[in-house]
Amino acid sequence: MSFSSHLPFLFRAGGAHMGRSSTSVDVAVIGAGPYGLSLAAHLRARGVEHRIFGESMGPWKHNMPRGMLLKSYPWATSLSDPGSEFTVKSFSTERALPYHDTLTPLTLERFIDYAEAFRMRYVPTVENKKLTALEVIDGGLRASLDDGETVNARRVVVAVGTLPFKYLPKEVADLPAELCSHSGAYGSFDALDGKEVTVVGSGSSATDLAALLHERGIPVSLVARAQRMRFANRPRNRSSVERMMAPLSGIGPGWALTACANYPHLIQLLSEERRIRLANAKALGPLGGAFVKDRVVGKVPMWLGTSLQGIGIRNGRVLLDLASTDGARQSLQTDHVIFATGYKIDVSRLNFLNPTLLRQIHLVEGAPQLSPQYETSIPGLHFIGPAAANSFGPVCRFVYGTYHPARALAQYFSSILVGSRPARQVRPFDRTVLP
Repeated sequence: MSFSSHLPFLFRAGGAHMGRSSTSVDVAVIGAGPYGLSLAAHLRARGVEHRIFGESMGPWKHNMPRGMLLKSYPWATSLSDPGSEFTVKSFSTERALPYHDTLTPLTLERFIDYAEAFRMRYVPTVENKKLTALEVIDGGLRASLDDGETVNARRVVVAVGTLPFKYLPKEVADLPAELCSHSGAYGSFDALDGKEVTVVGSGSSATDLAALLHERGIPVSLVARAQRMRFANRPRNRSSVERMMAPLSGIGPGWALTACANYPHLIQLLSEERRIRLANAKALGPLGGAFVKDRVVGKVPMWLGTSLQGIGIRNGRVLLDLASTDGARQSLQTDHVIFATGYKIDVSRLNFLNPTLLRQIHLVEGAPQLSPQYETSIPGLHFIGPAAANSFGPVCRFVYGTYHPARALAQYFSSILVGSRPARQVRPFDRTVLP
């Protein structure tokens, strides 16, 4: 069913927009990363009228350093296509590239190339436009884009990833960008050449950056509250007993993570408290990649068991006031500090959501509370990806999590928008889980 039948009263209600180019669509997808591309692939296969906006894999191309290794296993890092056919493995095989499900890491460059091939095959109509404003109108939502176009959509799906939610300590908010940055700002290291750099953090972003900066010849040190750095175990062939005791899921080992990875629709039925606890599971805490340990330990100076007490500027350099666990204080001077302090979902930081719209969204610790169809308290507005983790669990923070929302929403939209054929029953999250 087209949205065109709604346009007369939409234009009457929104006369102020008459001077702009205005179009209509059943579904608008905001964001062209793994979640947006996967959803668009399924919508296209089901014949659901849609448009997808954003630079294809933009943050992966511009905000992650070349040479980075993905922490997830290659078998668990494929986007979701309707036939579950075009995987990282099949892409590598087509191009005669070396591949192993678990024993070799997946490079950022390989993953971006794979995602681009996925886009060309399944989502050829990505529009590199930025959403600037979103508002509720009769019968749907109106999206304003940076080229002046407005799009009236019956359904809007926000799939923006983590980049808008970079978290920095309050103490550094006013420091200039040439002295302090977030790990999500790289990209290129050109601006750091010739400088002494300190990375704050103990997770994969911190250790990846430390390894790459060291290998580039940039003096770098690590500061972390952790008493010791934790790294994922190197992959190996596991015994049948090990596989039974701790099955390997798409987001980590163990039965609890297996349930979270394979059944997000069941996680959504749990109490709010349990869902939030799962979304922030300690098992998914700071952890360096398995193949990075040998590139960091013994090569990059580390200040462990150390917390940041204050930060300032002296003679054009950053002065860090540090305290160890025994209370001893010490100072560290450096040219630049990179905070690998992760991301905190807070949809109020999405500039296209105005205060009036935000007040209508039921939030749980900054994230929207979602229905089984990933719908917010505003009818027709959906969120998928990391912003959905408080409702559907930690799998939403992984590429592996693209499978369920892509299939579930495509089936749902097909049933309510297309109406030309009966919808198929949505199957449980049935990706093959390797032992």
